Amino acid sequence: MSDTEVLIIGAGPFGLSISAYLTRYGIDHVIVGRVMNTWRAHSPVGMLMKSEPYASEIASPDGNYGVGDYCKLKGIPYHDRIGPITLELFLDYSEWYIKELVPHVTDHTVTELTPVDGGFRATFADREPVTARQVVVASGVIPYRYVPAELSGFDSGLVTHASDHGDLSQFKGRRVAVIGSGQSALETSALLNENGADVQIIARAKALHWNKPNPEHLSRLGHIRRPVRHLCEGWQCAFYNNPTAWRQLPAALRIRQSKKVLGPGGSWWLKDRVDGVIDTLTETRVTKATAEKDGLRLTLAGPKQTSIDVDHVVAGTGYRVNLATLPFMPTALVESVKTLNGHPLVSRVGESSVPGLYFTGAPTVLTIGPSSRFVAGTHTLSQLLAQSVATRARAGRKPSATGGQQALAHT
Repeated sequence: MSDTEVLIIGAGPFGLSISAYLTRYGIDHVIVGRVMNTWRAHSPVGMLMKSEPYASEIASPDGNYGVGDYCKLKGIPYHDRIGPITLELFLDYSEWYIKELVPHVTDHTVTELTPVDGGFRATFADREPVTARQVVVASGVIPYRYVPAELSGFDSGLVTHASDHGDLSQFKGRRVAVIGSGQSALETSALLNENGADVQIIARAKALHWNKPNPEHLSRLGHIRRPVRHLCEGWQCAFYNNPTAWRQLPAALRIRQSKKVLGPGGSWWLKDRVDGVIDTLTETRVTKATAEKDGLRLTLAGPKQTSIDVDHVVAGTGYRVNLATLPFMPTALVESVKTLNGHPLVSRVGESSVPGLYFTGAPTVLTIGPSSRFVAGTHTLSQLLAQSVATRARAGRKPSATGGQQALAHT
């Protein structure tokens, strides 16, 4: 059994960024996980990043490791605003970031995390256990994939989640229903159509919503009128990108707005590939799915059709955070974490009610804000979290109940 000051579980943007900061602060730590797994294994070929190029930058200690820095180094044309970057470019950029700042990341999977005296013990399927005084859970959104009950229980030949596919060409010539009206549902639909599938979009919304493009150029005055943050642009964005302001909102409002801010909807550059191109049923929901021969019959509640027969269903139905679904979190530890609507309540620096246990990313959206759902959120949390961890490490303190109680303030 080996010991370390900090264990980071997850090697996506948040885990990598926090590791880079801890290295800069000279803090002994271990980071484990499948590197950029959400984008490598759960994103389709041909995907474009929803965020503006400037919003796809992973936070780093000196700020010199953004997508633009990578493109300049490699001689790749780059524009900071207006127009998405490709999945391939984002992954190439991530590899460079890892090589330069987090070369010590290892592909090991935590099977169980349990509290022990003075910290935590992590067991693995493929290496010796590790004990750490502090743990950062940066495991991404994949554990929280949501498939509606009406579509649950079918094998992957009939029903899958949008995040299950890397290559959509397998559906060429097949009739596929895509459920949902968010970015993943709409982009999956476009890529399916472009790969030769017969696509039907089924959405509860009254109409598909498309985000408007940002202005191509902003003057100095324009930046005042429309401030640009790592997440997005405008004064409303400035508020939602401010965790201190966000935390002042009533809990019920935060729950509601966390689902609405920057979604659900499609990017402006996607509209021409979907609107008027792919058959869409709006104000419609699936009430029942029945296996029929080699496909499914979907019973619908909506103004136009009562049923539809398809070969396959892709649920573009997003994610629902619930700590109980994390495979490495035993029930006793889950129950020790104070939550709101399934999300861990964390302090401004990401610490939960369990002293020394930190969370990042989408699970923290109710207390850190909407930026937590995006790469841009690394600029909101990573440095502060790493500073908190480093302060405790340098003081040689064990996680204390006082720290855990402070985590609940203003939540």
